[in-house]
Amino acid sequence: MTFLAIVILSGMYSIVSAQQKAKEQKKEKKESFTRPEPQKPIQPTIPKENRYQDDKVFLENADSLYRPGHEFEERQIVKGDVQFRQGGLYMFCDSAYYWPTRNSMDAFGHVVMKQGDTLFVYADKLFYDGMSRHAVLISGPSQREVVMKNRSVTLTTDSLDYDVIQDLGWYSVGGKLVDGVNTLTSQYGQYSPSTKIADFRGDVVLINNKDGYRLTTEELTYNTATAVADINTETLIEGKTDTIITTQGWYNTKTDNATLTARSTILHRDSAGNVITLEGDSLIYDKLNHLSQAFMFSHPNRRPRPMVLTDTARKMQLVGGYGRYNDLLQEALATDYPLLIEYSRPDTLFLRADTIFTFQRTEKVWPDSLAHNWSKETRERLYAYGSLEDMVDIMVESLMLLPSYVVRPGEAARLLGFDDVAIFAPKGGTVTEETPPLPEPDEILPTEGIIENIEMTDSALSHDEIDEERLKAIQDSLERIRPKIDKLGRDSAYMVDQNYHAAKAIGKARFFKSDLQGIADTILYHQYDSMLYLQRKPVVWSEERQIFGDTIKVHLIDSVADWAHLPVGGMVIEHIDEDFYNQLSGSEIKALLRDSQLDHLIVNGNVETIFLPMENDSTYNKLVHAESSFLTVDMDGKEMKRLKMWPEVEGTVSPLFMVKKNDEKFLRGFKWLELLRPRRKWYGDKVKWEDELGDVPDELIEYFQQE
Repeated sequence: MTFLAIVILSGMYSIVSAQQKAKEQKKEKKESFTRPEPQKPIQPTIPKENRYQDDKVFLENADSLYRPGHEFEERQIVKGDVQFRQGGLYMFCDSAYYWPTRNSMDAFGHVVMKQGDTLFVYADKLFYDGMSRHAVLISGPSQREVVMKNRSVTLTTDSLDYDVIQDLGWYSVGGKLVDGVNTLTSQYGQYSPSTKIADFRGDVVLINNKDGYRLTTEELTYNTATAVADINTETLIEGKTDTIITTQGWYNTKTDNATLTARSTILHRDSAGNVITLEGDSLIYDKLNHLSQAFMFSHPNRRPRPMVLTDTARKMQLVGGYGRYNDLLQEALATDYPLLIEYSRPDTLFLRADTIFTFQRTEKVWPDSLAHNWSKETRERLYAYGSLEDMVDIMVESLMLLPSYVVRPGEAARLLGFDDVAIFAPKGGTVTEETPPLPEPDEILPTEGIIENIEMTDSALSHDEIDEERLKAIQDSLERIRPKIDKLGRDSAYMVDQNYHAAKAIGKARFFKSDLQGIADTILYHQYDSMLYLQRKPVVWSEERQIFGDTIKVHLIDSVADWAHLPVGGMVIEHIDEDFYNQLSGSEIKALLRDSQLDHLIVNGNVETIFLPMENDSTYNKLVHAESSFLTVDMDGKEMKRLKMWPEVEGTVSPLFMVKKNDEKFLRGFKWLELLRPRRKWYGDKVKWEDELGDVPDELIEYFQQE
């Protein structure tokens, strides 16, 4: 059986082999030629139609194309140097799925979108709908970030949507825009290459590439062509020295200038770390010119509020309808009837005028090493010198080192024939604990008239007897040496510059403190000498006393007045009872104060007074009218302790019941100006002037209009 099966199988194999051999012989007989090899790569056939149509996506190039035959909708799989086009938009990739009937494609690997010669988008994947012309680009292995480039603008993110029709790209997973001027980051952002407008939302941060300014907000519109940021929500702009807080406005990041149209604040920090803030309904910030301006605007939906400038170092506020501040010069100006508030002490000072100007004044001062308080021994030694000659005599060794043309003060005096000017206490003076201190360091010797104003003695040598060159050397030496030495023997060459605060109130100025009030057309304050100058029709009140004149000078120590001076005359008035007043006038008046109370009064020239002396029973029954050349008054609290008039006194004493006419009770020029006295009233825990901001009492206007 086995053998039989083998025989049968062998026969069947022989029959199949013979049939196959016959087929091959038949085929070879039909194709008798050899097929040639292709001469160039096979390319898809391009239809003969307009390939610049905006409504169709065309496949421009691919190394290979495959179309699965079993799919219902035509889909082409293309690979190698793939290029698509829709109108003027070109898309490149390594491979893609292409649906010709619906103008869509999915591209993969080294994706590039190009429109014109200015817009380029790079990604790893692209999903493009040609009907809506909307693209979704995603990062991946071949492109770690999606990058959109438009000239100098670069936008990077992980995923980007791009609408070709609107020419608008946006991200919602965090991204960054860089334009050469700024770097902006946010959670959501969109950018239009055609309009150059970018919108950002969520944790928006703008950093200026030039000077490091940092803007943080929740929403921001930014123009890449102008580098201007449009602010519409709470925003913080921080620089090295300035900070801006605002909710609305424009910020030019090229110039660092800003226009802020809502209530905003600018903080300026100086080199010492002091902060000056400027707040207003509207602000203009000009960094290049170091100028900030603040305005108060009426708004239908908001209550207008004045601008406020606060100097934290000097504890000062400046309030008004308009204000500006120069942070380079540290100058401030306020108008629209401003108010200055100085709160360095519990008794706050209020000052008003048409215009208030604060500024820095630079003065020469001694450094700390030369400005300290001198000991008793040092003062005793310095008081022992009668002149600079005495001081120089103990410095022989030092003088020997000077050039020959520098003349010793003693030699100069002997050559010119006069005694040197004594500038110290008499020789041999003894210093005790009660001895007053030496003059202040800023009392420098006069610099003019050193030789010309000194009278020559009989023994003086004539100019013919003195060598002219030698005389000139002496004069030059004196000019160089003498003015530089003060009464403590210090050379002014060692003095250094120091800035001091100053303020000027112009036009219907008036100030208020609980213990002192005053008005003047112009008020000037200098921190350097702690002086307050009241000019043109000034009046000062303290309790029941009133002082007025052409000019009033007030000296302050820690914002408390310690003396007042009327250099060209004036009048001091004290209200006693009903229409009776103590009155005093003269050519020059100086009042010394202690604890804000009058302590000593000095009047020089043309003294005239009317006063009511208090009797032992604290009553008044006579009126004294007296005239003299000089007068002094010593006070003990509110009571007169001593009054002295000299050299001659003329006057009358009249019982009060005999004083009938008003002109007998008042000096010439008497004016009791209580209606003009600045006042305040309280409401809640705040203090304000009796008139509202911007209102000026009619009486005050009329007073300053009078000649």
